[in-house]
Amino acid sequence: MLVMLAFLGIIRAFVPQLQFLPAVLAAHGLVILGILILTFFFGRIYCSVICPLGIWQDIILWLSRWRKKKRYRFAYRPEKAVLRYVVLGVTALAFFAGLTLVPIVLDPYSIFGRTMGQIITPFYQYGFNGIAAFSMNQGGFLWESEDIIYKGTEILVVSGITFLIITFLAWKYGRLYCQTICPVGTILGTVSRYNLYGPVFAADQCVSCGICEKICRSSCIDVKNHRVEYSRCIDCFDCVAACPHGAIRFIRKTIPGRITENEKTPAVPLLSRRDALIRCGLAAGAVLAAVTRGSLPVLPWGKGKGTIMPPGALSYDQFTQHCTACQLCSDRCPSGVLMPAIKEYGMNGIFQPHLDFSKGYCAYNCNFCSQACPSGAIHPLTVQDKQKLVIGKAVYYAFHCIINEQGVECGNCARHCPQGAITMKEQGDKLLPVVHHDLCIGCGACQYYCPANPKAITVRAVTEQHTLGDQRNHERKS
Repeated sequence: MLVMLAFLGIIRAFVPQLQFLPAVLAAHGLVILGILILTFFFGRIYCSVICPLGIWQDIILWLSRWRKKKRYRFAYRPEKAVLRYVVLGVTALAFFAGLTLVPIVLDPYSIFGRTMGQIITPFYQYGFNGIAAFSMNQGGFLWESEDIIYKGTEILVVSGITFLIITFLAWKYGRLYCQTICPVGTILGTVSRYNLYGPVFAADQCVSCGICEKICRSSCIDVKNHRVEYSRCIDCFDCVAACPHGAIRFIRKTIPGRITENEKTPAVPLLSRRDALIRCGLAAGAVLAAVTRGSLPVLPWGKGKGTIMPPGALSYDQFTQHCTACQLCSDRCPSGVLMPAIKEYGMNGIFQPHLDFSKGYCAYNCNFCSQACPSGAIHPLTVQDKQKLVIGKAVYYAFHCIINEQGVECGNCARHCPQGAITMKEQGDKLLPVVHHDLCIGCGACQYYCPANPKAITVRAVTEQHTLGDQRNHERKS
């Protein structure tokens, strides 16, 4: 719920920083360590109370139980270990190769972010605008309506299909996505296999009624063998609450492989040394690859030549290797200038935000995107620092200018430049724009307000964002 409120702009965007993948990409050691310690002690509580996609699946599951009147409808399913760790291995390889697409598609926080931005937020904005219009009609001026910005068919279709698939799986099979596909769930499941506390059978009290198995949304309780597969258990405690005989309790587990007098099977299913090393190695390798991503060599999957990055992105490699394409910065952008990329960044940055000056321009006194980014793809900037950061350079094409083409007076670019980087200079009998590159930061106001078609003034990208006055080989060659 807090993540949803952050995407809607109701609260500050601090909760997304507690999500696993953004914390790993940003190398937030305390957050990563906190999640791993919590998992080691108590299991996958992260998946049940912190992960927004997991909470969404639980909401759908609750609705399906209410609709069908079938609270007890699940059954034990053996772990799909090969599928889980193959997906995790592919994700780890994608991190090492610098291919962003795989983590972007599979990460639960990123999936939820795109769902919010493309499906839930527009409905919220329509409702908010309706209330604002009603307030205005009644003579009140408490709220001002918001612009609803369409961000493209491609991301809408992909987000909608992903949303429908996960919603269907949750409705029909509970937490199936979390237990078979989700790479974050697999990493935390590797740790929680050896957690200290979890639901444990008291075999002398169990009558094998199967209620705990039928209510388990993770399908990880094997009543026949009085066993819980802790790598898939999300600690929802439904089994503990539902057992009529108190035969399953959330207590300290036994040492793996040791059987107590009240247990028929080990508390933790035994793995061969090779299997344990492979699973732990894949999980650790995926985390290590994500943490060190900024220092890894990036393979040439294509770069976005001429693409304007958000202020604070610094460089293409840094930005594309850390962005999760969650769309939080885009949702928080008041100008609507941040749009999801399709081919602008190449294969490295599908759905990652770029500045589209046909939609707006980067507001001079705004730093919302840099404050919202949870993964470190956009570095935090103060408003003063952002006003000195060069994200591009304006270029004037006199042959497109309506002053030359139509002989009219204009000067829109000079009037709207917040830096005073464009002035009107008399050339013959005309006043024509002159761009002062030592003052230009590439905010795009000149391009947006230019009435010519094609534009007489456009913003070109720079190889690396830098502060005004630092011109060391940052500008792209035309």
